[in-house]
Amino acid sequence: MTKEAGRRPIQSRSGPTLRCVLVLGMSFLAPAALTTEVHGQSVADRLEAAESLGWAVGAVEAEITVVEFSDVSCPYCASFHEGTRAELVKEFVDSGRVRWITVTYVSGLYPNSLPLSVAAECAGRQGRYAGYLAGVYARREAWVGAGARGIATVVEELGREVGLEDRAFASCRQDLAVAERIQAIGALARDVGVRGTPTWFVDGFLVMGDLPLGYARQFIESRLSR
Repeated sequence: MTKEAGRRPIQSRSGPTLRCVLVLGMSFLAPAALTTEVHGQSVADRLEAAESLGWAVGAVEAEITVVEFSDVSCPYCASFHEGTRAELVKEFVDSGRVRWITVTYVSGLYPNSLPLSVAAECAGRQGRYAGYLAGVYARREAWVGAGARGIATVVEELGREVGLEDRAFASCRQDLAVAERIQAIGALARDVGVRGTPTWFVDGFLVMGDLPLGYARQFIESRLSR
């Protein structure tokens, strides 16, 4: 997955909205008016920062943009990535209607998020963000309880598996700019009201949780023109 050079404003239109709430690991939906402003500025405007902080797939000219905040160590993010998200990308991104930006968010709630997030960012520099992230989720059992030495080994093994150049990968993981980028993502997450993961904004409207595909599809379809 590579970050696209072009930028397209994140649109916001009136229309039906729903809110998803994550409780005890289960997602449910309730009709609600979602927060669309933070301190007098629209959430959509604030999410413009995701253009330079995230990794995008889909056409720049797509009708709407989804911005996803995902913690690599979050089990719900892993489930979302491999299930509902994959189907949404296939249905809406591959068809050119939606552009999807993923930002590497370290929530602080899970072990080993930081080294894996740094590694994913560095894989992105070599055009391998999607492949590395998929590898992280697929090998979750190998690293979820690993100590410092164990996680370092997993990080390097995954790098080789997705074809990263070793020296550049190792050098990048020591680059302060990567740490600053992750800090900036954390600040943006707080700014737009992220309270858990996965959180994804559809056309500027907040959706939270690993939703069943049918429910998740409604959020996107409600923002697309007919």
